[in-house]
Amino acid sequence: MVNDLETLLIACALATVVVTGVFATTVAMRHNDEANRAWTASFAAALCVAVLGAIYGTGDTPIIVAAVINASSVFALGAMWSGCRLLDGRTHSYIWIPFVVSILAMLPALALSTPDRDLETAVQCGASGAFAWLAAVELVRGGMRSNLNARILQTVFGAFGAWYVCAAAISFAATSDNRIAGPPTETVVLPFVGLFIVAAICLSALRVERTGNWWSMNADARRRTRLGVLASDAFRDDARDRIERATAAGTHVGLVLSEIDHLDDLNAAFGRESGDRALVHFSGILRDRVPSDALLGHLGAGRFVVLVVSPNPAVPLRVAEAIRTGLMEAIVGDELDLRVDASFGTSHTATTPPTLEALLANADSDLDRARA
Repeated sequence: MVNDLETLLIACALATVVVTGVFATTVAMRHNDEANRAWTASFAAALCVAVLGAIYGTGDTPIIVAAVINASSVFALGAMWSGCRLLDGRTHSYIWIPFVVSILAMLPALALSTPDRDLETAVQCGASGAFAWLAAVELVRGGMRSNLNARILQTVFGAFGAWYVCAAAISFAATSDNRIAGPPTETVVLPFVGLFIVAAICLSALRVERTGNWWSMNADARRRTRLGVLASDAFRDDARDRIERATAAGTHVGLVLSEIDHLDDLNAAFGRESGDRALVHFSGILRDRVPSDALLGHLGAGRFVVLVVSPNPAVPLRVAEAIRTGLMEAIVGDELDLRVDASFGTSHTATTPPTLEALLANADSDLDRARA
């Protein structure tokens, strides 16, 4: 049985080496932004855990090595959460939080005169599970909540966090009662490695969806989607710049967040091509109906956003009504004799902090209220 566990640890280390190498290479080639740098740090920490675990196997692990494994495991999940925050458009990653928590996770191994493996596992699994849950929550915020890859990753993070918190509770109980056995090593290692294999696939897909086919597109093409509006990353960059300049000039900006209703039902009933035509139709209405100086973007999953500079807080509502009127007056196309509808949320810096994140959050809440 010992030999089987050692083989398992080696296999896990090899799998982690492969996914870390592929992900880091992709980041170095094209997607070297702050979110991917946080994720690369996460994969590097996971690689440290897997390799050290394979080297020392089930034998007596030196105290300092056990402490490093514990800290790396916690930091790997914490850095994953930080990267998800940045992908969701947040300004700060707060990666210092997982760094501090990972240092604290070393204390049970370093501070105790007699090593207590169950206590170490309880701290490691508890902190890792908590960060996994935070990442799961972050993956369903804003425009990512309707994304399939974000949903898959959120489910995996949620299940992983639930098991690790349970493992932490079992390990903690074992520290005070010798009759209770802590969770077997393989039940902790296998979910950890499996999580990062799934994360490598889903995170790579998320980046490709948000920036287009980066291997075949130049920088200009990547900034603009085929819908004739800015891609999500490009919109966020330009919007932040426009908000900063408007604020410095003493004026305000308004934001309109819109989401096509029942887009999934349309895809299911008439095919994906019909859904694509609806997106093109909607973007055309935007271009015709909003002010010419407005900034237009597509956040994905049928969500469009309009940013307009205006000191009047009523302007976003007027823009939303103009778009709604345009949708009522035009059908999707000759081959698809139907009209699409949309839900809208608005915000304005007269009542919202002058940041893109605050505007999007308020507009998203307003959109949810409109749907309800």
